[in-house]
Amino acid sequence: MRWAEMTVACAPEATDAVSYAFIQAGCGGVMIRGVDPVTIQGSLPVTDELMGRIEGLRDHLDRLEEFGLPRLVERMTLKYSEDEDWATAWKKYFKPLHIGKRLVVKPGWEYYVPQEGELIVEIDPGMAFGTGGHPTTRLCMESLEERITPGIRVADIGTGSGILSIAAARLGASEVLATDIDLLPRKIARENVARNELGETISILEMDEFDTAATNRDLVVANIVANTIVELAPSIAPRLVEGGIFIGSGIVEEHHDLVRDALASVGLVHLETKREDIWVCLVARKQTDAGDSGEALRKAAAELPPIGGPGIIY
Repeated sequence: MRWAEMTVACAPEATDAVSYAFIQAGCGGVMIRGVDPVTIQGSLPVTDELMGRIEGLRDHLDRLEEFGLPRLVERMTLKYSEDEDWATAWKKYFKPLHIGKRLVVKPGWEYYVPQEGELIVEIDPGMAFGTGGHPTTRLCMESLEERITPGIRVADIGTGSGILSIAAARLGASEVLATDIDLLPRKIARENVARNELGETISILEMDEFDTAATNRDLVVANIVANTIVELAPSIAPRLVEGGIFIGSGIVEEHHDLVRDALASVGLVHLETKREDIWVCLVARKQTDAGDSGEALRKAAAELPPIGGPGIIY
């Protein structure tokens, strides 16, 4: 198979956002080199979808300034290779990661001896988002560690590699229902659930199955993007029991207030915000009597910039 190798150079403060854009475009991972500027490389298989994915990536990168970040130092270059190693070369940079107090994310190809009390989340992300290396994933995992109590029922919207579902199960959730808008992440998530021997606790569902089954949840987590969280907020709140917890990330700092207020308008009242770099994670509690007319929801939907293009993983 032929592979398309894409390379850009960016300012250090844009590294996370640019890496995230590559993952959203469908890259299984990225290679990062240099300090200032930072060179970021990713690869995609040459298929009928390739140019659409590349154009979606270019559009995303052209909008860095909208998020308060400097524009690219060097725009994207593209070359082709017959070497399949481009698809997996990033794996050498994926090492065991300690997240929060107890969680350790470990790739399947790395040997690791857990210390007492550590909970192992073994992941092969394939071409789905979720290795624990991005701030949004780490913030969600830290929030899960703080909020999950034994026996609670969890829903994971936009599961990607399944990393948050697996972390929730390791932390004591009795049932986790998860889905993703794309077929490939659902397949990868199922493989990772099996790899962690958690098939009795975690179910990766088709979207219509999830919509019916994911009710009466004690906790819902969604590591997606701000405008999608706002779009889904009216359907997230009814999935939660009264007093249930919503954890949402994939949100840049400048959109924090818009998303917080939109959630509150459907009865998801802000509890705390976690921050890392430009990213935030919102934690809210369901209060049925706390919603308003929905003006904040409409305002957020109107003001948040759309993030589109092929390869976006909700």
